[in-house]
Amino acid sequence: MKKMILAAAVLLVALCATDAARAQEIKTFQYENAIQVNGRAERKITPDEIWVSITLRDNEPKGRTVEALEADMKRGFAALGIDVAAALRVTSMANAPRKRNQVDTSRSYELKVGDVARLGQVFEVLGEMGVTQAGVSRLSHSRIEELRSEVRTEAVQNARKIADELAEALDQKIGRAVWIIDNGFYESSPVPMYRTRAVADAMFMSAAGAETVDAELEMQQVTLTYNVTVKFAL
Repeated sequence: MKKMILAAAVLLVALCATDAARAQEIKTFQYENAIQVNGRAERKITPDEIWVSITLRDNEPKGRTVEALEADMKRGFAALGIDVAAALRVTSMANAPRKRNQVDTSRSYELKVGDVARLGQVFEVLGEMGVTQAGVSRLSHSRIEELRSEVRTEAVQNARKIADELAEALDQKIGRAVWIIDNGFYESSPVPMYRTRAVADAMFMSAAGAETVDAELEMQQVTLTYNVTVKFAL
């Protein structure tokens, strides 16, 4: 029995020594035999998905109901070749009290278009109707997930390139990646909120003005930026 207890104690000491050695090896590797770098990649993309927020209200313009304005808006969009059923959706509805037990209705919509030229046509339709509240709400791309993947890969490759250059300066070579930290995406998308009355009065009423709007909107690109931190063995 004593021999069995002694053998177990010896085995336990051996295991503890092995674990301590491994811990020391890991600590030494983490802090002495590795290089940590940041990788970054950026891509500017031209949106092919543009969302327009639109709000219709009773008596804006005076004497028109939301229902009448909506019907005119749908006809105008359909005349542009827009699939209204697929591209236009209602996002909210509300009623506001008015005198003599009457209410004013407002209804908000979101319209999806594919390019700046169609966007200009949409604003022109709304401007001619006298709609006062509409604007670009967000921009995106139909291949956004694929593009994000490409930018992510490029950032990791850039991290490896930096690590290679630093290690080479010390006559060393990097090994496998020890760990990777995903610092995530930052998407910059500056979107001006144009009001249709101002657009119609100042821009769409003249060809020169329309060209100015198109030129400005074409510059509103989405910028994908990705950062990653990678530690490589040396």
